[in-house]
Amino acid sequence: MTAALIILIFLIFAALMISRKMPAILAVPLMAIGFAAVARTPLNTILSDVMVGGAKQLVEAYLMVFAGAMLGRVVMQTGVAEGIIKRAAEFGGDQPLAVAVTLMIGIGLLFTTLTGLGAIIMVGGLALPIMMSIGVPRKLAGVLFILAYGLGYVFNIAAWGFYQQTFKIDREPIRNFAIVLFVIDAIAVLIFLVIAARRMNKYGAWAVALDEDTGKRDVMLIALLLPILPLILHIGIGWQVLPAFLISAVIGVLITRPKEIVKQLTSAAVKGLEDVAPAIILMIGIGMLLTATRLPGVREALQPLIQGIHFSSPFVYVLFFGLLSPLALYRGPLNIYGLGIGIFSLIASLNLLPPAALVAAVMCLVQVQNACDPTNTHNVWVANYVGMRVEETTKETLLLKVAVCIAGLIAGSLFFL
Repeated sequence: MTAALIILIFLIFAALMISRKMPAILAVPLMAIGFAAVARTPLNTILSDVMVGGAKQLVEAYLMVFAGAMLGRVVMQTGVAEGIIKRAAEFGGDQPLAVAVTLMIGIGLLFTTLTGLGAIIMVGGLALPIMMSIGVPRKLAGVLFILAYGLGYVFNIAAWGFYQQTFKIDREPIRNFAIVLFVIDAIAVLIFLVIAARRMNKYGAWAVALDEDTGKRDVMLIALLLPILPLILHIGIGWQVLPAFLISAVIGVLITRPKEIVKQLTSAAVKGLEDVAPAIILMIGIGMLLTATRLPGVREALQPLIQGIHFSSPFVYVLFFGLLSPLALYRGPLNIYGLGIGIFSLIASLNLLPPAALVAAVMCLVQVQNACDPTNTHNVWVANYVGMRVEETTKETLLLKVAVCIAGLIAGSLFFL
């Protein structure tokens, strides 16, 4: 009976999120409270453990996301982002494919650090007009931008910190698998670009000279490496994610605007927090749901259902997460930032998969969700900017990203199972 009620609550909130009648930031914590209640958890335990304890469970992840957003604001405010995009366009010359490739490299580089819709608008507002002005079809430019964003996100160490905190795993397996996933994704994007080149050749457009006055030409060349500095400090030197982001932000301002260090850092902190406030609120709910799914009553009720799936079998692992990867869309049951956190936390708490294999599956599913989910704010903005329906971005990217997900899962099964 308890299991049936938990599944019913899950389905109700799934329907509310998919129909967009309730946002995930409300649905996820309410689901956590509902799970705990139907499992006959005492009220004091719900208040103290699920709500208060759950809200604090991912506090390190919140801080890492905030620090990453602060650095992202420094990258945008000081002209580093604009400098990267402009130099990438100039490097590509007047060939549409070359410009598309160099801009995608620049976009991917930026989104190893940048987060939030503000960053999407800033970078997209620079890159998309350049792509379209030299012959890349409008809709194709939007799709390429989204694919580049997903490619860069593989190395977003703020996301790595979230995985570490959620699934209690060391950095090394995440780093090693990220390299493999990046190679798989890059090959897939390259194939997509080769096919897309035919569409560019059939499309005519007039070239527009870059406005020299709009570029931040006073940004030193070394400053363009700022987005990957946290990666260097984190992976190369072994610093924790939080200080890697914060020190990078300070270094970025010292290189670009040393006389405005207080103003720039203060502004970056405030605006960065605004950028990621929805994500932080959602993580509070995710912490509550993680705590709820680990309650003895909830685990005992759902254990017979989920233990019937042999996740540790490489075949089942690839088949389950690969073929069902579209369920990561619409805040669905395999979306780590929605309903999926309940399923993944159950798999983790019941030890049905090694933590590294579970995180690998999550990273593969995130690739599908990041590029294909029409409920993503960045998908909506990009689609509106280039004049296409947001569902078209899903149609253009879904098959490619499902293939990337399956290939990544095969690699994950070989490494971790």
